[in-house]
Amino acid sequence: MQRNVPRRATHGRARAMAAAMFVLALVTTGLSTTGLPTATAATTAGDMSELGELLDLSRPELADVADRLDAGDEEGAAEELTEFYSGRTGIEVPSPGGGGIRDATADELASGIFRFGTETRDFYDDAEQRIDVDWHDTWGGTEENPGHARVLMTDFSFMPVLTDAYLNESDPQKRATYAAAWMDISLDFFNDMQSWPSNRNLSAAKRLAQLVDSFSVFRTEPTIDPSDLVAYLSGVHATTDHLSDVLQNYVGNNWYLSIARAIYVSAVYFPEFSASPRWEPYVVRSVEWFVGRHLKSDSVYREPTFNYHAYVANLLNTIIEFADTNGRSLPDSIASSADRLADALFATRMPNLESALIGDTAKGRAGTDAIRTSGARNSWTDFSWVGSGRTEGTVPTLGSTVYPISYAVQRSGWDSDARYMLINNQNTGYTRSHRHPDDLSLVMAAYGRPLIVDPGVGKDYSSTETNNWMRRTTEAHNTVEVDGRPQEAGVTRATWLWRSNAGLDVYRGEAQGYRPITHDRVVYFVKPGFWIVSDSLTGDADAHDYRQLWHFPGDPVSVDDSTGVATVGFDTVPGDEPVSGVQLVPVGTAGSDVTPTVHDDGAVRVGQDVRTDVDYLSYDWSTTGATGLDTVVVPGKAGPAPSVTAERIELPGVDHSVATALEIDLPEGTGTFYLSREDDPASREFGTAATDGETAYIERDEDGGLTRYSLTSGSSLVRDDASLVDASDVVSDISVELAGDTARISLGDPFTGSLSINAPDADVVLVNGEPAAFTRNGDVVSLSVEAAVDLTPVLEEDFAEASLDSTVYGFDDGSLEGWRPAHGDWALGGQEGTQLAQTSTADRLSFAVQQDVPTDMVMTAEVVPGTRHQTTTRTGLAFRYRDSRNYYRANVLNTSEGVKLQIIKVFYGQLTVLAETDLRLDADAAHTMTVSAVGRHLTATVGDTSISANDTRLPTGGVAAYTHRRAATFDNVTIAEVLDQDHWRGIRGEASVDSGQLRLAANGGRAHVLVDSALPARFSETCNYEVDTTVTLPGRGAAGVSLRDSTDSYGYRIHVGKTSRGTQYASIIREAHRSGPVKVAGTSLSDPLDGPVELGATIHGDRITVTLNGEEILDARDTVVRSGGVGLYATKESTFEDLTVSRSCDTDDSDVEPAPRAWDPATTYSEGDSVTHEGSVWLASWRAPNQEPGAARGPWQEIAVAEDGTALWRPSRIFTEKDEVEYRENRYVTTRRTRNDVPGEPHGPWKLAE
Repeated sequence: MQRNVPRRATHGRARAMAAAMFVLALVTTGLSTTGLPTATAATTAGDMSELGELLDLSRPELADVADRLDAGDEEGAAEELTEFYSGRTGIEVPSPGGGGIRDATADELASGIFRFGTETRDFYDDAEQRIDVDWHDTWGGTEENPGHARVLMTDFSFMPVLTDAYLNESDPQKRATYAAAWMDISLDFFNDMQSWPSNRNLSAAKRLAQLVDSFSVFRTEPTIDPSDLVAYLSGVHATTDHLSDVLQNYVGNNWYLSIARAIYVSAVYFPEFSASPRWEPYVVRSVEWFVGRHLKSDSVYREPTFNYHAYVANLLNTIIEFADTNGRSLPDSIASSADRLADALFATRMPNLESALIGDTAKGRAGTDAIRTSGARNSWTDFSWVGSGRTEGTVPTLGSTVYPISYAVQRSGWDSDARYMLINNQNTGYTRSHRHPDDLSLVMAAYGRPLIVDPGVGKDYSSTETNNWMRRTTEAHNTVEVDGRPQEAGVTRATWLWRSNAGLDVYRGEAQGYRPITHDRVVYFVKPGFWIVSDSLTGDADAHDYRQLWHFPGDPVSVDDSTGVATVGFDTVPGDEPVSGVQLVPVGTAGSDVTPTVHDDGAVRVGQDVRTDVDYLSYDWSTTGATGLDTVVVPGKAGPAPSVTAERIELPGVDHSVATALEIDLPEGTGTFYLSREDDPASREFGTAATDGETAYIERDEDGGLTRYSLTSGSSLVRDDASLVDASDVVSDISVELAGDTARISLGDPFTGSLSINAPDADVVLVNGEPAAFTRNGDVVSLSVEAAVDLTPVLEEDFAEASLDSTVYGFDDGSLEGWRPAHGDWALGGQEGTQLAQTSTADRLSFAVQQDVPTDMVMTAEVVPGTRHQTTTRTGLAFRYRDSRNYYRANVLNTSEGVKLQIIKVFYGQLTVLAETDLRLDADAAHTMTVSAVGRHLTATVGDTSISANDTRLPTGGVAAYTHRRAATFDNVTIAEVLDQDHWRGIRGEASVDSGQLRLAANGGRAHVLVDSALPARFSETCNYEVDTTVTLPGRGAAGVSLRDSTDSYGYRIHVGKTSRGTQYASIIREAHRSGPVKVAGTSLSDPLDGPVELGATIHGDRITVTLNGEEILDARDTVVRSGGVGLYATKESTFEDLTVSRSCDTDDSDVEPAPRAWDPATTYSEGDSVTHEGSVWLASWRAPNQEPGAARGPWQEIAVAEDGTALWRPSRIFTEKDEVEYRENRYVTTRRTRNDVPGEPHGPWKLAE
């Protein structure tokens, strides 16, 4: 229905008058924590004199408004203000009119018709000829459980429709109609909704963002009534002020950042508001605090759901874009945090480029905008490829990766048919609504679609039976349930093992959601084909019911009763097109009777639909004591289901919780799998094989021929008395694939030494894709490997005081030099008028604020107390200042009982004394005060008296001169960096730089500083470091460096120490929240550590080496923490000198030694020798005396491979039956032995690969 909605001067003015009664009263009465107060009767609609309180009329651009108000012409002032905003330039909203809910059209909205889904309301009042919204309409629900549209209404989620229509409409009358609807709806809300409950402040934040966005467009409309505009601006101001007051109520989740975003855009867009200079720095510091507090040490957001992880990244990007558009600067941590959030979203993308529906995730595309934005900001072309849906950028090279506090991803590649597994095991203090009881749950995708899925969440968060099942039960997730109960929240979830190379991935984690039972899950990926999931449940001797659960995207589940094998997808539904699918093959432990059960009452989100009454599967058993279940997970292409079975290989006398082994019958061969859960794996036979490793896998084809084998954390793998792997030392991970005449060795973590592998037909050996020289003895080839990493220096630190920025405020130029009075009477004063002076003795807190200060800083000021009329007074310095309700201060307190020095915390208006002591000082005496803040450590000094405290609530902020009930002057105010903030950040303890040394003092616990500049931009990358420094440890305690460091509970701590027994030691400790602390290695030292020592530490892959005065003292391996930066720390006062840091955050392959040398015509080469010639690598197929590489039929084969390891066809290369090559962007397989036959020629041996 289309209505003609003319400009209604009478009704519009009446509405504005009513709104003005409410909004103008806000200036004098303030805002409550539950909403907006009702206007007082004394306030009249025509009284616009409070406009002077709303706006900063000292701004030159508002001079005409100020003049009208001075003349008593309130109506004229409103007209001037309307004209000002209509023509104002230089402040913009980026891309206004975007987003929103667009179910109703702009013409419908202008006619008062609102629509959300199937619900429609007509709120047009024909009698009054205006839109009169019923904001309390329950929209199909009840007062106790209203429809979701009620929230969407108060969010103003419909407003972008009007805004966008106005921008794209050329008819002035229609534009005026849209503008009138915008104003009427807004003023109607201000008039009707004069309060709201605190649980609707998120809606207020979203509404405020829309109020600013729409104002940026409609402000130019010539038909706007000036009184409407004043009422509108007053409503915006009141809402912003209210949200700034309540922001700190929401420190625990994404509401905080959503509210902060709204305050920021309002403060920046309306600098004319008198409160904007207070709002803007306050909210910037609040956002800075949020990202520091709520991004976990592995850079994943604390709410365990991709939906809100992406939402937080998008909010940060909105703030960044708003700042960039309007020439504002922000702390670097805000953009870097947005990028790290995007990196986690990128690294966990499924092959369809969507996110897994973990936790309360409802949209598969959650995170796409964040990935695209970070890609553009940093020129990360792989991000652009994902963010654009494969239309821009370059294909990612990132492989499998781990975020050890959150999840791991195992993947075969980035093509749409790639195999993918997400293991979700998020350790977080967040235990509220968006968390699901889904520890160690899995999501798997392969061959074009997700095959094992997390259910996600329903249409909303309402308490329906389906929603409660999806969100509140462990039964709804792909993990193990015990006794029919959901997992307990807030308990330990830990990652204990991560290994990855081109042929395998191994993840091991645990969860304690059923204490005292511990669930240990290993996920082993035989790349690129299938997985083995091994669950061990230990810790309780009582009887329990167990269920291993599996969920699918609505496919029917069929089970073979004799084997328990479940088949999902494929061609199992008669008459339907075959689809890709998955088979699950369970293998129970001895004595357990595992029963498969197909349930038909499941629910799962697929796209925009929530499917109910769908099949899901459980493997059920009941037992006492330790137990477990191993399951083989085999995905397949569309078509007939594969035939896969498995049986347990008995390990006599060995419990499943110690080790397990399986024989797996595959469609084209047989696999043998072994897993040890021992800290130090024992040598053990499994079937006809034996190993001393942690895991092993051997695969044979249908004829019994060896095709591949793998070993982790071992040196030996044997089958049928034939050696498969024999290493000179423990190899962290090795995979060998045999294909035709090529043996491909994959190493993930570094190995240096000799390797012998079983490769009877290999003429070519590739190590991580590079040809390697080798020797042969029968079926065994041997080669030498040397690990190498190319590190780049990123910091050479001599701790020179001259490198620290310092600013002195002497107030000699006749100005306040950027100090902004917040409260009190501040001006230049003192005897010569060159001091910062506060002259009031009123009973109020007075501040003069400077926001441009380092985070870790020391501040000194000469303070001269002045007039006072009361006994109890205070003077001092505030720091980490956000606003007058959130700061620390050090003050001299004068009372009738004497003088004290105090450190005070004021947070959200609540005062806490952190430290205090008596001070020998005359109450009126001049003095010098020094305060410092480094990380969480705070100090205050007056004369010889010092106090200190530790607190984490306010990690950043400005500084302020402070008085209470007395006048005072402040002079020679010096603010200096404690640490060079271009590189360093304090985390805890006391730090100072002096005479070429960094001094750390723990003051309880430990002192810890982080090299911020060494942190990787992307935590998905493995980072390797080499660090050297000189350490002096005067007394008992420890001091050292930390590698892959990011917070005080993450990284490898490498230190030397002294004990109370007079002994010395060195240790490597892993910290990763509840995946630690773990002592990785330790040793006693003969060095007395009674003077400076040179401490060196290197981490490359999983290998950590430590040197003392140039001699190696520790060499250890650990697999968990893969990314982070560098730090220094001490448990007792210590000093550090001459620090150097080198880094590489690329994936580092092991180099082969000896590398091929250049071809020498004077040398006679033997079979298997490798050379380089004219930019290529060549392999001798037989004895080659003085024969130059290059001839198609000569002794030399040119060896070249694609990035994925596939051979590139070269005319001189000899290929045998079933070899696969790449040629001119196509893949071919040969049907016979061939050389110099070009792929693609008719009647040749090459056929296109399927």
